[in-house]
Amino acid sequence: MDESTALTPRQRDILDAIANGAPDGSPLEMVIDLDGPLDPDRMHRAVEEAAATFDALRTALLPVPGFRTPRQVVGAKPFVAWTDTDAEAAMPLDPAAGRVFRAQLSRHGAESATLTLAVSPLVCDRGGLTRLAAAISDLYAGRTPAVGIGLARFSAWREELDASDDAAHGRAYWSGLGLEALTDPRLPGPAPVMPGAGTATRSIPPQTATGLGSLRQPVDAVLQAAWWLLIARITGEEAFRGLWINDPRRDYDMLADGIGAFEDTLPLALSLPGDEAIDRLLARIASMMDAHRDAQEQRLDGVLSPGAVAFALTEALEAITVGSLRWKSRGRPAPRPAGALTLEVTMAGDLPVGITLHADPARMAPAAVEALADQYLAALASLPGHRAGRIADLPLLAERDRRCHAALAGPEPAAAPSIPALLSDLAASHPDAPALQDSTRRWTYRELDELVGRLARHLHRDGVGPGRRVVLALPRSAELVIALHAVMRAGGAYVPVDPDWPEARRAAVIAAADPCRVVDATNLAALLAQPAPDAALPVVALRDAAYVLFTSGSTGTPKGVVIEHGQLAAYVAASGAALDLGACRRFALTSTVAADLGNTTLFGVLAAGGCLVVADEATMTDGAAFARFIADEAIDCVKIVPSHLAALIDTPAPVLPGTLILGGESTGRPLLQAIRAAAPRCRVFNHYGPTETTVGVMVHAMPPESPLPERLPLDRVLAGSRVLLLDPAGRPVPIGAVGELVIGGAQVARGYLGRPDDPAFRADPERDGGRLYRTGDLARLLPEGGLQLVGRADDQVKIRGFRVEPAEIEAAILALPGVAQAAVKIWGEGRLVGYAVPSAGAALDLAALREELRRRLPDAMVPAELLPLDCLPRLGNGKIDRAALPETARSTAGADEAAAPLETLIAGLFAGLLERDRVGVAENLFDLGGHSLLVIKLVSRLRKRLGVEVPPGIVFDHPTPAGLARALRAGETEPGQLDRAAA
Repeated sequence: MDESTALTPRQRDILDAIANGAPDGSPLEMVIDLDGPLDPDRMHRAVEEAAATFDALRTALLPVPGFRTPRQVVGAKPFVAWTDTDAEAAMPLDPAAGRVFRAQLSRHGAESATLTLAVSPLVCDRGGLTRLAAAISDLYAGRTPAVGIGLARFSAWREELDASDDAAHGRAYWSGLGLEALTDPRLPGPAPVMPGAGTATRSIPPQTATGLGSLRQPVDAVLQAAWWLLIARITGEEAFRGLWINDPRRDYDMLADGIGAFEDTLPLALSLPGDEAIDRLLARIASMMDAHRDAQEQRLDGVLSPGAVAFALTEALEAITVGSLRWKSRGRPAPRPAGALTLEVTMAGDLPVGITLHADPARMAPAAVEALADQYLAALASLPGHRAGRIADLPLLAERDRRCHAALAGPEPAAAPSIPALLSDLAASHPDAPALQDSTRRWTYRELDELVGRLARHLHRDGVGPGRRVVLALPRSAELVIALHAVMRAGGAYVPVDPDWPEARRAAVIAAADPCRVVDATNLAALLAQPAPDAALPVVALRDAAYVLFTSGSTGTPKGVVIEHGQLAAYVAASGAALDLGACRRFALTSTVAADLGNTTLFGVLAAGGCLVVADEATMTDGAAFARFIADEAIDCVKIVPSHLAALIDTPAPVLPGTLILGGESTGRPLLQAIRAAAPRCRVFNHYGPTETTVGVMVHAMPPESPLPERLPLDRVLAGSRVLLLDPAGRPVPIGAVGELVIGGAQVARGYLGRPDDPAFRADPERDGGRLYRTGDLARLLPEGGLQLVGRADDQVKIRGFRVEPAEIEAAILALPGVAQAAVKIWGEGRLVGYAVPSAGAALDLAALREELRRRLPDAMVPAELLPLDCLPRLGNGKIDRAALPETARSTAGADEAAAPLETLIAGLFAGLLERDRVGVAENLFDLGGHSLLVIKLVSRLRKRLGVEVPPGIVFDHPTPAGLARALRAGETEPGQLDRAAA
């Protein structure tokens, strides 16, 4: 046995990968098609001669006394696993036993066969495997193959370099790169696992390859720079970690013909600021590659990760002819390590001729890999013409990208009547059809039209008309539906105000609306009881305002969005077609009209000529009651917020309608699974759009038989609308990159009340008279078409379907007595936490302050917790450093050791729903951040566990575990019943 040598960093990486279950240690295989007359014995001898010639194929990795890790030892005689028939099982390779090479000859006819070569990556890399195939062909032909430096000499040389005086400089180079501060780039995803679907191959057009020579940098540096530039643009990250899979045969002539494990993985600390000139980037990448080559022998261990993105160069394979026998390889193994994504560029001499993308199919969908390959070719083609431009300006869009953007324009809209006209037409054409219903009353279309007309004449007599606004301070009810239709028929615009809002909020919205009158339940009843005045009603124009909806404002005060009749009519017609509402007959109104989520059914019912059934508050706060409502009323269409639905179907026997429209929040797989389990034939629609574009402009239909995605996407734009996904410079983003959603078309609102010059709205440069609305929503363009929402460009969030601006909450906290500074942060899935800095000398009563916020803000905007701080953390520019705000405490009380089983159960349910470690039996659910949706879930879980009826109202009346336990025990049929069930 010869002397041992140390393993290289790459060999140590492979051993670590094997230990962690990664595929890096699996054999490297090459399949060679043999066409022509073949001598099998001669082939066998050629294989054995090759094994004897190259020491890599006689190497074993063995423990050696005195060394902590295995060493590589070259044996005198090779072990060749040779088979010449498919019937024989391929012998597994075992580097510890010296079995590092396997060859298999499979004959398919007199002049057709395949030769499969397999080597352990611990002793031979991809470049070595290619040279091994060439050496076997030489030996088969009777020629002496080229024999370069072997693995033993290479390893000894590396060991010597590692012990040299210069080694410290090399190690310092790698340590100084700052790699520990960087992470792998976050690729678009995730995608469902699709085995075998993770590659995309493209040829590089000759003109593109030739054009790269004009960039005055080495072509390998240009190829690598283009790759990292593309990754930066797609991920939106300017600094990240990458890998360069480098074959040193390209760097050292002595290694050129060598067979061994020479290829190494060099870590890169990449920085690609968007405003850097491309010329400068190319020069930096070339300089970095030179520095990496100089220090490659001392690179540090532990550079691999499953999420790695890598770059590799590969030599083009050439066909070999030995006499009349032709050898042609089917390809070479994919580059190792097997990370998330690797670009392999194939070189023919100094020119790139092709690319192959290798992706982890669990991290990137096949279509995304294909799109990325096209974008890389687009980047290469663009470089020569943009060398003096900025990184952020390099064109990356390929034909697929342009098609996906073009598909974000809806079809031409059909002419649509206004809502008042639509209701009158239905009264004429279907007078006896059911139109509106609540828990006790029903109206036909004739009756509803007459009632709306009578109330409209009252309102018009009292001054309501075009340009005038009417506040409707009414709960969700049939009366509210009648009233809003009457305001619109009178020519006015209704302004919904939820009676459950705190008085301060109601007053602020009413003041901002500047209405000509306010209608509440008392004066509405009085108007409806009076005979209708004999007054002619105005003809509603499509440019007249139909309603004004107030949303949370980034300036700290609510903003009123003015929606015109034409915009509402366009939405009703387009959404009815896209959501197939004509297939539904009974529509439920389940959400507040103070937000426009419910407008889909509120007005969509008219396009379908169906009946609108108003659900009362008790129905929408109790899962069992909701199920009875759907079943008893034969509801076949519901529009609802996903989090509200998730709470309602957390019940033993959920019931769902045939059509379910989800909006206001993202919908994930757990809820989709629950829907599929409860109603396998339910049609599910995802619906998106901000209030400023009239309820919604995009949908996605998930048929009952379709597979469940991780998140519901959006892929159809309503007729008359168009969606743009733009970068900060206003250009379309490539597939996979994040851009801001900008919406144009027939549904863009007039604007904000009293703010005619708000920059969120601007003229559409591509449409005469058209306008665009910047939503602030961020999304990715999907390679299959459509898009996926990914977040916000600002701090705005959706909480239980309500749009919430943290700035408005911060303004409310600042207005509290004794507060000098305030901040708000969102933790987890929409959990609001407020931070308050006291004024000098002030002592904050946080419980009292939070109670005061309840009197000023809607429930969805009240922070779950209010935490005191001595000062707010600030960035260098003076802005609040929200990342440095402390995390809320996850527990609020110690364990109540003496608590009875029922109190313990309730406290545990409180803690689970509030995502806390524990909750004390005397703590108030609502003081800890509880809200109505949590009450729905709590009630359902108590019913399941205790087997008794638990009305939601009992929780609101008794919001502590101790109080709720006492209230529940008061209804026991026998003493101790509930404690036994809870134990």
